[in-house]
Amino acid sequence: MSGGDGSRPTIDLVEVDAFADAAHRGQTRESGAPYVEHPRAVRAILEDEFPEAVDDIVLAIALLHDVLEDCDVHPSILLERWGREVQEGVTLLSWNVRALDLERDARVYHAGLRRGPRAVRLVKGADRMDNMRAARHDDSPERRRRYVKETEKDLLPILNEAHETWLVERLEELVQELRRIDAA
Repeated sequence: MSGGDGSRPTIDLVEVDAFADAAHRGQTRESGAPYVEHPRAVRAILEDEFPEAVDDIVLAIALLHDVLEDCDVHPSILLERWGREVQEGVTLLSWNVRALDLERDARVYHAGLRRGPRAVRLVKGADRMDNMRAARHDDSPERRRRYVKETEKDLLPILNEAHETWLVERLEELVQELRRIDAA
């Protein structure tokens, strides 16, 4: 069902996954794995690990969270197919929107995370968890240090203010783990 009028559509997560797969086709992670495995892992964190049930809107945002940044997907496509909540959530999670040649500075991006809907913070926290988990096996100490710094400076304060204790605890554990890896 369409949500192009801004109404809340029915979300078919199989369709959302197929869209994310097609949008990221040909893209790979540093490991060489297909890029779509990352949004799928973010969804899995929220669906299988997060201690509260999350709705299909959150899971759709998780699957689509990088399509505006990394693909030539216009935000209006997300609005038409999955409604305003999904489109706005994915937009708030995007540093840039490639199709619009739009780039945000850090202040604006973090303000969106802070003031946006809870779904945005949940997806961002799960996104960072997956990226930090992948960085454990990464040959780039610079990337690990950057994740640690950005997580402590920018993301943890936002998640703490929002009382997202589970995400804060998992991210703090990953910060310590990445520090141990680099100290070894």
